[in-house]
Amino acid sequence: MNFLEQYVKKHLGWSSLLVKKAYGDLQQAYRSKQQVGYTGLEQIQAYVFTRFPATYGVCVKLIKQHLLDLNIHSVLDWGSGIGTASLALNKYFENLECFLVEQDSRAKSFAAQFLKNFYPNINVYQHDDFSAVDLSIFSYSLGEVSDWQTVIDKSWNRTKYLLIIEPGTPAHFKKLIKVRDYLLAKKAYLWAPCCHAKLCPLKNDDWCHFSARIDRSKEHKNLKNASRGFENEAYSYMLFSKDPKSTDFGRVVSSPRIHGGHVDLKICTNQGEILYSTAGKSAKDYKTLKKTEWGDSIKHELL
Repeated sequence: MNFLEQYVKKHLGWSSLLVKKAYGDLQQAYRSKQQVGYTGLEQIQAYVFTRFPATYGVCVKLIKQHLLDLNIHSVLDWGSGIGTASLALNKYFENLECFLVEQDSRAKSFAAQFLKNFYPNINVYQHDDFSAVDLSIFSYSLGEVSDWQTVIDKSWNRTKYLLIIEPGTPAHFKKLIKVRDYLLAKKAYLWAPCCHAKLCPLKNDDWCHFSARIDRSKEHKNLKNASRGFENEAYSYMLFSKDPKSTDFGRVVSSPRIHGGHVDLKICTNQGEILYSTAGKSAKDYKTLKKTEWGDSIKHELL
């Protein structure tokens, strides 16, 4: 059970039957798109135990991959929900200023509560009245925006870095490609996952997505009627900056296949091409490549 699940269960009351019903109602509302936000405390709790672990886990993974070396002192959390992305960022960056933008006042109120409880030294603002921030993040929220160009403009004009995370589905990836084209036309620098600014080389039924393995608590399994102790969260993302950076050779865009004595890799290179490569034990980089995971960057051309 993660830190937020423990807090919710201890301080906000807990009825597994009520929360399980709320989870079912939340799922039905999500599929029908007839509800925005949460109707009550039990739906907040249902989210904390069923979706928060995955979205938080993805945020943490991307922070470790791309953000740790950056000077981030302020963040604009667009569609913050219960503050998942801000909670993840505060784990790694001290004394952040967090601006929460969320149309569900109940969720935003809980976001502020959670953030101040775990990180009492930060400043939390429940509005977007700011001049500039270091990082603007859309964590599973841009897909809910109809006039996304206006929102992207508002964010991009007042931030150094822009991170967008979406579910790893073909439909959400198509939306990200539109955002990619839009921001590249505005002279933004695309830092990740692409190592290039050329047309996406993935064709037909293929799309750029990655995966994070998330542990399930007992309550998580109960609410989802699941038997496995983990789930795999598929996600897509893009990270933009106002400043350029040196590019790596490429990024691994599918799960490596390790066989006896060799590893098969699918790499999107800095030339905007998909490279299928097999590295055997005789390859200079074999020991490193054998440990490579889906989503990792390849620093240099394979030798």
